[in-house]
Amino acid sequence: MTEEKKSSIGKEILDFVKVFVVSAVVVLLFANFIAHPVTVIGHSMDPTLADGEYGFTSVISARLSDPQRNEIVVVTMTDPETGEKSEWVKRVIGMPGDTIECRNDDVYVNGEKIDESAYIDQEYKDSLLEKYGYFNKTLQTTPENPEPQIVRDWGPVTLGEDEYFVMGDNRPYSKDSRDPSVGPVKRDQFYGKGVLVLFPFSKFGIK
Repeated sequence: MTEEKKSSIGKEILDFVKVFVVSAVVVLLFANFIAHPVTVIGHSMDPTLADGEYGFTSVISARLSDPQRNEIVVVTMTDPETGEKSEWVKRVIGMPGDTIECRNDDVYVNGEKIDESAYIDQEYKDSLLEKYGYFNKTLQTTPENPEPQIVRDWGPVTLGEDEYFVMGDNRPYSKDSRDPSVGPVKRDQFYGKGVLVLFPFSKFGIK
């Protein structure tokens, strides 16, 4: 092999390494500062987002703007026992300073019943109310009964200046701010805003 050919091969390898490194940096920057891949796990956001759906959430939007009411968000949760972090997909229901409560399985914000028909199917809600007797339930303990009990009516909960109340759309199957072990989330826990569903293709779109 001639020296000229060796030099040519060496240059090709160097060019490949450069392209690989630049591509890796671009991917890392995209994933950490622009958008981040997210997979929906479980049924807490049915029917808006189903188990196994895959897409991207906007990281840059979460960093540059505050969460808004009714927005779908990705929040970072930390297991208090293990310290392990996980990402939960939920919907913002309450904003800082709001008072949230549930009466007769309807959610109220600052004393006003909120309209959730855009993301909760009334027929589905009615079917679960008939089957289980609750939809927007939570777990509650009392000094007299330390074992967690399912309750339909809860609150009122008044949020602090840096607190947000998030819930899944499929309320009976969602662990969220209603749960005393979770509670309101802080502003710095918001990792992404919105979900662009890429797979399955039939569900393609921004949620």
